[in-house]
Amino acid sequence: MGSTSHLKQTLHLDVLRCKSVAGVHKELLMIALAYNLVRLVLLRAGQAQNVGVNRLSFIDALRWLCHVRVGQPLCPLIVLPRRPGRIEPRVRKRRPKQFPLMKQPRPTLRKALLQQ
Repeated sequence: MGSTSHLKQTLHLDVLRCKSVAGVHKELLMIALAYNLVRLVLLRAGQAQNVGVNRLSFIDALRWLCHVRVGQPLCPLIVLPRRPGRIEPRVRKRRPKQFPLMKQPRPTLRKALLQQ
């Protein structure tokens, strides 16, 4: 899985929430900081476990970071099995709902429903 997939899938960062240019810049900087921190944990764990970084679980490193206490040593991360030739199609399993997108505030939409 590439770095873009980690950001979008694992870190749930497929949608930027800020509306201003300065906010988007800050959000992108925080995303880069979080990603690099996880990669640093993977690097240190790989060195300690004598395993390549690409064999360690990204989500396991992220979970460790979320629950670590100050001064706590790095615990061994999950080593992924070798799976040569493994390839998966990039498709969505579930179909999107057939409802329109919300383009007005919720109270406005409620008032419109009550007037019908």
